[in-house]
Amino acid sequence: MAYIFGKGLMIRGEVAGEGDVQVQGELEGKITLSGTVVIAEGARVQADVSATEIIVAGFVRGNLSASGRVELSPTGHLVGDISTKALIVREGAAVNGSINVEPATRPVGVFAEMTPLMHQGEAPHRRSGR
Repeated sequence: MAYIFGKGLMIRGEVAGEGDVQVQGELEGKITLSGTVVIAEGARVQADVSATEIIVAGFVRGNLSASGRVELSPTGHLVGDISTKALIVREGAAVNGSINVEPATRPVGVFAEMTPLMHQGEAPHRRSGR
């Protein structure tokens, strides 16, 4: 079930638990969820946000931490740091802070196929006498 904090609401405090939340109004405090947090266009959030997935289309002043991914839409503005496994920044989005994207545990897709090729030619270059 998704919970929506409407445009006219001003919330101060901590939001924690399981499920999805969409913030359309103002929120000040902290958000910790196992689920998706959407900061809608026009919303203003002053909070650290920790969730599985975070989508920012409004304004956030605080740090974002996602075990899945963070997406900043064209109207999204973040003043704070990002820590995530995957990051999508759409043209027009603004980020003022540091970004830490954790590498995948092992290469996937085309990178998995290229990795052996990249290491194939490394050994011959270490011959003595060159």
